[in-house]
Order: sequence, then C-alpha cells, then structure tokens
Amino acid sequence: MLTRPKRVFTRLLPLIFIVLTASCVTTTPEKKVTDAQEADLHLRIGINYLVKGNVEMADFELSKAARLNPHNAEVHFALGTVNIAKKEYDKAIVQFDRTIAIDKSYADAYNNMGFAYLKLEQWDKAIQACNKALKSIGYQTPEKALTIIGEAYYRKGDTGKATEYLQRALTINPKEPQSANTMARIYIEDGKVDKAKGILLKVIANHPGYANARLNMGIAYYKERDFRAAKKEFNKVLDLVDGKSADGQLARGYLDLIQ
Repeated sequence: MLTRPKRVFTRLLPLIFIVLTASCVTTTPEKKVTDAQEADLHLRIGINYLVKGNVEMADFELSKAARLNPHNAEVHFALGTVNIAKKEYDKAIVQFDRTIAIDKSYADAYNNMGFAYLKLEQWDKAIQACNKALKSIGYQTPEKALTIIGEAYYRKGDTGKATEYLQRALTINPKEPQSANTMARIYIEDGKVDKAKGILLKVIANHPGYANARLNMGIAYYKERDFRAAKKEFNKVLDLVDGKSADGQLARGYLDLIQ
C-alpha cells in the first residue's frame, strides 16, 4: 500500500565528479556546487539509506537536503516516507502536505498520506487522500490507493464498499497481498471460510512472513475446528511479531482458547 521513493541515481555521478575535481585539480578554476546540487546529493544518499533500512541515517541526510533546498518535492516525499517507517504518522502527513504544495500532481504523496491517515484511524481522510491519488494523471500504481480505500471502508464497517475497492485492486494486480488479505477477512466474517482459505494460501505462499495473513488463516482453521492447524498458524504469528502487538495478542488469545 505504501509507495517508496524510486529515484534513479544517474544524476549523482556528475555531481560527485564536480566535487572531486574541485578538490583535486588546482590548475583550473573551482566549480561552486549550488545548494540545490548539494541537496540532491543528500537526497540520493538518504534514499539509499532508506532502501537499505537505515532509517536514522536516511532521516539525517534527507533533513540536510530539506534545509538546503526546501522547494524540492521529492525531498519532502522521502522525508514523509521516513516518518512512516518511524511510525511518526502526523509528521509524515506534514511532509506529504509540503510535497503536494510544491507539486499538486504528486500522486504517490496523496497515496502515502492516505496510508498515514489509515494508520491514525482517520478513515475518511484516508479515503479522501487516496481518491486524489486515483484522479492524478499518470498514477502508475492505482491498486495501492484502492487497497487503502478498501481497508478504510472495511474499518468503517462498510463491507460492501470495501469489497468493491478491494476487488478493483485485485483486478489490476491479483497478487496484491493486502487487498487479498482483507478480502479473506471479509469472507471469514461472512462464513465463507473455504473461500478465505483459498485466498490466504496464495498470499502466504508468496509472503510467508505476512503475520496478519497467517493470523487470519489461523482464525479460518479455528472456525472449522481444525485446532491443530490453527495452533500452528498462531504460533507462527508469535514467531514473526512481538507478542504485545495487536496480532500477537490476538494470536495468544486464540491459543489460550485452544489449550
């Protein structure tokens, strides 16, 4: 559901060349690196850290980039993505707002803003932001926004609307795991356990570390009174997540019922 920065690093090489030649060659006039160029360098280094999972260093480099060039939409988008990784969702929304203020057509910023609102349980704002993403010309991953909208409607209790948007997401990308997982939850609640299991088997096969999908599979087995299979899935959830997390607590609760 979340869109990460996908920057190409081709423009980084000329900038590095300028910096190196300015410091090593004394027979020619020094070329001054502008704030915008230096910001671009910190942006790319920050994104590289983010891709590698070093969130703190990504934050450090991207904050430098923002100070040097506060008018670069991609800098604010990347900072917002870092804030999401740090679970600082209010701060993320501020950064995505700044992104959109600079570039109103930045569809991924609307998408990620919707994701942040979803995490804050502000369902209507999540739907509104993602609808703006869908209306943006050239938006390349509409299934992500559709998934967030579907999840928001599900959390609001409108399973009809949720199903509509989740099915649209799955039509675009049948392997979209979050959409499939939420659809499976809806099927479990509707008593269509076999249908839910069929979906979840595919999700888990492609994403074996998806704890919430395994939790839902455990619930499906529990509904069928296949307690041995359910116990296996719930224990797997506890292997994947902190026992104090929402998924961990629910898995422990079901294990207590089984035992």
